[in-house]
Amino acid sequence: MVKVHTRGYGGKKIRENVHIQTNNKIRPGLSVTVTGYVEKFADIRPQRIILSGSAGQTIKAQVKITPRTQYPFKILSARAKQGKYIKFRIADAIGSNAGSYVLTVENLKKEIGRYNDVIYLETDSNLRPVIPIYVVGNILSIPANRKK
Repeated sequence: MVKVHTRGYGGKKIRENVHIQTNNKIRPGLSVTVTGYVEKFADIRPQRIILSGSAGQTIKAQVKITPRTQYPFKILSARAKQGKYIKFRIADAIGSNAGSYVLTVENLKKEIGRYNDVIYLETDSNLRPVIPIYVVGNILSIPANRKK
C-alpha cells in the first residue's frame, strides 16, 4: 500500500515518486510516479494569521472559513496550542448562506518580540476533524512620533 499525505496541498497538483523493490533479477526495482489534484476541504482566507504592529496598539485579524459544498462541516469548538499571547473567537459569518465562519484573533503581547501559535478548529467531519490555523505575531517598538 502506498499513502501520500496531502495535508496543506488543497487546490494544488501533487507529484510523488515511489520506488518499488522486486525479487526479479532482471528488474530488481521500479519507479512509479503518483500524480493527482488534491481537492480543497474548505476555503480558508487568508491561510494564516499575521498579527504585526506596534507595542500598545490594538492588533487584530480575521480569517473566513467556508466549507466546500461537497465536504460540509460545522465548527464545534476552537482551542489554542499555547494561547499565551492571543485571544480569539469564532462566529458564524453574518449574511452567509454557505455556513461560513469568521475567526477573529487579537494580540495580547505587550512587549516587543515575536511569537507563533496555532488555533485548532474542531469540526464534526470525519474527513478533517481538526483544522489548524497558524498565527504569527510580530510586535514592534512604538514609532518615534508616537512616543511620549
